[in-house]
Amino acid sequence: MTKQRRVIAYIDGFNLFYSSLKGTENKWLDLEKLVSAMLKPNDVLVGIRYFTAKVSSNKNEPEKALKQHVYLEALSLNPKIQTRLGRFSVHTTKMPDAAAWNKGKIKMVDVIKTEEKGTDVNLAVQMVADAKDDLFDYAMLFSNDSDMAYAIQIATQQCNKQIGLYVARKATSYQSLKEHVLHIKRLGPTAFANAQLPKEITTQTGRVIKKPSDW
Repeated sequence: MTKQRRVIAYIDGFNLFYSSLKGTENKWLDLEKLVSAMLKPNDVLVGIRYFTAKVSSNKNEPEKALKQHVYLEALSLNPKIQTRLGRFSVHTTKMPDAAAWNKGKIKMVDVIKTEEKGTDVNLAVQMVADAKDDLFDYAMLFSNDSDMAYAIQIATQQCNKQIGLYVARKATSYQSLKEHVLHIKRLGPTAFANAQLPKEITTQTGRVIKKPSDW
């Protein structure tokens, strides 16, 4: 009898959104369906760790925070998905103007800077902690963030775990992650289009969660 392989998926929400979902109609993503489509027959999905931060609305996207809230609520109905939140901030700062910089001059201008804090660190720490606690045999890492490199090394070399890297088809910034992963799988739009939540989800209390109309 083939031994079962325990699997946990670790998903960097911001990395996934900006690399594969932004500007598409695939943002109402069913994480379990996406992950399960890539499992092998002897795999057992133990859980999905989803790391993100609550965003803020702005004049250009007045319903941005509400849409994310609805999506996170939809995900919370799945007991296999654990969402862990970092911090998101928007502030004004001064940075060099690009045109002036290219001409050898320094001209400081006000820019709006968005920063997402904690997601990559939380993911890396959780993956290593789970590896140390022997909670999985194989981890599916959905991120091309180079900050994951040392966590991958610890999980594979010190904990004897296997890790697969799942990145957007167009991703190029994952070279430092390649050394210790079992394999790399590139994901295209079809993978996300085939893994969508129902447009309406009814909770146990009878309330209906609806996919945002322009998603």
